[in-house]
Amino acid sequence: MSTPDQKTPLAVLLFHAAMQQRLSLADFAEKLDLSVATLRSYLFEAGKRTRIRSKTLEQMAEVLNMSASEVRERAELLPYAGQPFSEWLKHQMQNRFTRAGLCAATRISDSAMKNYLMGHTTPDPDNAMRLAEVLEANSLEVAYLIIATELSQRGVELPSALPPAVETAPVTTAQPEMKAEPATVQSETVSSPAVDGMSSETIVNAYTEQRLLNLWRRLHPQGRRATLTYIASLLAEELM
Repeated sequence: MSTPDQKTPLAVLLFHAAMQQRLSLADFAEKLDLSVATLRSYLFEAGKRTRIRSKTLEQMAEVLNMSASEVRERAELLPYAGQPFSEWLKHQMQNRFTRAGLCAATRISDSAMKNYLMGHTTPDPDNAMRLAEVLEANSLEVAYLIIATELSQRGVELPSALPPAVETAPVTTAQPEMKAEPATVQSETVSSPAVDGMSSETIVNAYTEQRLLNLWRRLHPQGRRATLTYIASLLAEELM
């Protein structure tokens, strides 16, 4: 499970890093010199919290082995909405484990497992890693599911797909009637629109597809419609 540009959101990367180190959220927060509440806000309130302290940014960059600018960029990304973690867990257990059997294999308490299956809570990173290993699941996928589930439960609107494509009717150019002296029709090349001196290709290279999608989804509904209408007019110009 990944975004179209293969950019994994920061919240998913942080949770996965804690999984790999088999740390609880409390222990991972201590490692980052953060309170548990602050770490949870970075993980489960993605898209709302936009500012990261310089010191915290450097610590995250060190833990994730990436540049601070990359951390800041990924902080703006959201995971796609998908199957709730509880439903995924039930599917993984089907014909393989009973609840008691999975508890025994992972050393997770029955009460905690019941809450996972009921969708009341999601596992901390250390328990998530145990589940991934016993169920032979991709640990990054498990982290992705947990973050997406937590964000959805908190009312964060997650992208479910790319914005709907704007369909335009094909422009049919009538062929001129042949006469004794046919008129010469010269085709015009429509150049790509520019914004502040930047071509559309430059803009696409400057921003990843996922970041543009997130920005589009933050617009007011009228703004979204206006954007799609403008794109439709550009497409129509290109077809003329």
